[in-house]
Amino acid sequence: MVRWLRRVAVRIVEPLRADPEKSGFRLSSPETSTTTLDGDVGWASRPPALLSCARCGSDVNQHHPHDDIDCRRCVATFDYDEFPKLELQHFICPVCGSEMEHGRRHPRVIDVPEWATCHSCRYHWEFKHDY
Repeated sequence: MVRWLRRVAVRIVEPLRADPEKSGFRLSSPETSTTTLDGDVGWASRPPALLSCARCGSDVNQHHPHDDIDCRRCVATFDYDEFPKLELQHFICPVCGSEMEHGRRHPRVIDVPEWATCHSCRYHWEFKHDY
């Protein structure tokens, strides 16, 4: 009887044990108000961006929001605050590296994207602003 109870207990508890292969479960920031698994808020936490060079049209990466934007093809250099003047192709998810969907909620007020979502891993970024 004791062996039978032990086997039943093990079968019940086994699915509840932590899986060492998984990296962990992180919830998104409450300010994002989404159903995503992970997220950040604020321009300083903005995901890496893939832009088009204003001179030659080639792809330019901006890894951090306060990095200068340098084209490797035509050697054009743009200050980080010129980001709104350049064409944003997409953001790159900092968690899984996939292309992120992005958009603006207030296009007449704010000239940069206000949100971005990765549909692969459910990461979400929100621009934080005061009204």
